[in-house]
Amino acid sequence: MQSIEASSPPVSLLRRTLLLAGIITLSGCSSGGRRTPPEPTEPLSAEDAQLKRKFLGLRGGQLRVDSLFRVRGLNIFDEHGRLFFAMGAMTPPHRANASYGADFGVPKFLRFEWRDKTEMEPDGALKRGLPDGAFYGGTLLGNYTIPVASRIPDALLEDKRRNGGGFRLKIRIHPDGPLIGWDLERGIGTGPDGSKFHHAGGDFQEAYIYQGEVLRKGWFIHPKTGERIETDY
Repeated sequence: MQSIEASSPPVSLLRRTLLLAGIITLSGCSSGGRRTPPEPTEPLSAEDAQLKRKFLGLRGGQLRVDSLFRVRGLNIFDEHGRLFFAMGAMTPPHRANASYGADFGVPKFLRFEWRDKTEMEPDGALKRGLPDGAFYGGTLLGNYTIPVASRIPDALLEDKRRNGGGFRLKIRIHPDGPLIGWDLERGIGTGPDGSKFHHAGGDFQEAYIYQGEVLRKGWFIHPKTGERIETDY
């Protein structure tokens, strides 16, 4: 009796097609999948390199804004002309709290402007070459540009890197010019005055109010006379 040799079944056309497609795909990945090298970036200026080192680890923080008088049409721009903060109207002792981001932790400069009234029209800010959301119209009553980043103490930044805490950039609008302040926020009762704020400094400090009671008065330095004036907020 003759033995019958078992023959292997033929490879199906579908299997051969899939195998060929896989080889082509792998070949394409190895030869054509190279990443395009990133565009070269401009080197930092000496000033920017120094700021990057100074604010290492800080990319923004909390923003607190208030005013010593009724201010209208408040715009605050950073050094790039971007809208940093805007408020249609603000009256003491009310304040606004927000968060912000900046290239080097805080803006290099801030430019402030406010006016006697505001106007409204479709795309009115864009038509005037202003960022969307900026206020316009009326007569400018204030127009100031002040440095910010250069004023933040190194000791505060080093303490934040070592011991944490939330950085706060504070702004108070005075008729004769804006005031800048700063501090680190931690747990209640940890601050030197019993509050939660450390390294408070700058041109003003708001009052420490607990359950409606003023435990420590606030103060500000008059931008023209240099006089220190106390406040209840």
